[in-house]
Amino acid sequence: MVIFSERDNMKNKIFLFLIAVILICFAACQTLSSVSDSGGTGGGGDEPTPQPTPTTSTTDDIVFIHHSCGENWLNNSLRTALTAKDYIDEVNESNYGTCFGPDSGRPDSLSGSPGDNTDMNHWILWFNDYLGGLKQLETSDGENRIILFKSCFPNSGVSSLGTSPGDPFSDTKTVENYKAVFTYPAGVSIYNHEGAVYKPLEVIFAENPETLFIFVTAPPLCFDEGSSVDGGRARVFNEWVEGEWLTDYNTAHPGLDNVAVFNWFDFLAYAADAASHANLLKVEYGGDSGDSHPNGTANGESTVYFVSGATNRLDAIWNGFLN
Repeated sequence: MVIFSERDNMKNKIFLFLIAVILICFAACQTLSSVSDSGGTGGGGDEPTPQPTPTTSTTDDIVFIHHSCGENWLNNSLRTALTAKDYIDEVNESNYGTCFGPDSGRPDSLSGSPGDNTDMNHWILWFNDYLGGLKQLETSDGENRIILFKSCFPNSGVSSLGTSPGDPFSDTKTVENYKAVFTYPAGVSIYNHEGAVYKPLEVIFAENPETLFIFVTAPPLCFDEGSSVDGGRARVFNEWVEGEWLTDYNTAHPGLDNVAVFNWFDFLAYAADAASHANLLKVEYGGDSGDSHPNGTANGESTVYFVSGATNRLDAIWNGFLN
């Protein structure tokens, strides 16, 4: 018979306690490793940073409606930066010559070739008559959950403030006409155009909460092709849509967070109070080149600011929309 002393019993209890502690620590380490590998908790604050679901990168695409400035930007660096995002599966685009039909029951207001039309007065036709097709444009699976749309630099040559109520279907470049594309003017509650009823963009956007709409303002004109006065009126509109209009939209639709504005004009242009060339394309971006297309430097720096930089706008916009 083996007799254990009280001292021996104490040693056994301590030994078993240490074994239990080691097993608990090992299990905890395994759990933390699993969370880290799955993209679980994030830095900053007491709450974990929400992450896109694993299916996001295989179903969510982006489509960019643009013309030459957008094409140059995509080819310079934007396409690569967008493709690198884990929440974007495909980068699709509409450019000159992009053709598809209108949605069921809607008129073919852009004559079967919506891609040829990106002036400010065309957006109300795009989003009322072609939105369904746009969501599927060039997708191999899923849909274009992010819609990026931009007018070209001639739209920064705003000829006057205009008079209220503006006409969203007019090709006359005035601040009031531009505003009417996004919201009903005071006293107006319905748009009729060539026998069809239309809604301003804010109504369409609110009716499609599963889609993120990002309006990129038109770039400024260069010294030879624009004036500081016309550019100043473009700035008035751009600041209104980025400020007052977007604030009112978010107030009317709390928690939706499906609309954003990238004021590309402001990023590329001299300030309104600049000593010379106010509201025109900066020299380092091609302002003195005689060509209003932003140059390679402009495109590269725009990509860093908007998409690829450590504090880029697009990630913040996506996270706000997703969460």
